Amino acid sequence: MFDTNLQASNVMNSQQMMNVHFTNLQNQFTPGYKAESVNFNDLMSSTGSSGSAKVRQNSTIFTQGAISQTGRQFDLAINGNGFFTLSDGVNEQYSRDGRFVASPEGKLVQESTGMAAKAYKLDANGNICGTLTDVDVSMDPSNQKYLGEYDSFSFDNTGKLYGEKTITDPITGQETKETVPLYQMALTSFANSSGLQRTGTTTFAASETSGKAVTGVAGQGALGSVVANSVELANVDYAQQAASIGMAKMNYNASFAAFKAMDKLTEQALQLVK
Repeated sequence: MFDTNLQASNVMNSQQMMNVHFTNLQNQFTPGYKAESVNFNDLMSSTGSSGSAKVRQNSTIFTQGAISQTGRQFDLAINGNGFFTLSDGVNEQYSRDGRFVASPEGKLVQESTGMAAKAYKLDANGNICGTLTDVDVSMDPSNQKYLGEYDSFSFDNTGKLYGEKTITDPITGQETKETVPLYQMALTSFANSSGLQRTGTTTFAASETSGKAVTGVAGQGALGSVVANSVELANVDYAQQAASIGMAKMNYNASFAAFKAMDKLTEQALQLVK
């Protein structure tokens, strides 16, 4: 017997699947983007049999994306597990998008969201000497130097941010370059990354199913390494996404055609009853 509700549900499910795969394709060039997948589970009736209604479940695919050099001063990529730790001013969020810039207020922020990057302060020997904090990259207007003494900043491949300055010998006039460790970027991992809740294109929040955030630095525990002046590209497989869209479109057309045919038959039957 033709199940009108089932066909209507199939039409909507196919449309939702196409939407998810189209979103993935739209973000195939967005650094740090993680592809989303969608599946539907049958909603069981009270008698234990499978009904026509289905529950949509989205999940994020956290496979590693390719790493590409950008040469930009503050760009970072993660190779392996972990997320950059960000703050929206109230709550912490997490991302693989390592495009960082200096904000007008002089903080290091994620370029796409404006959220502050979190890091640990370092002492002169490069050892962590404080708790998580915002990264100050402000310029002193009185002498046009960063933090009042540095000409520039640079990251290394451990996620440490250094201040760079030129020291001039007052007697010989000889100049030497000096780098001073300032901050160590924080990375965060979760027992179940697939349980993270997507809050934006490349940002996520912890949830009950993700487990608690475990924050450390690159190379610590299960955390991956950091690559300076680079970004991680999206993990979207164009061919796979295009094929999935094609399949979803075929299912949509078949279900919609069946639904329209049944609707026409129902209309004809009603006319005969009159």
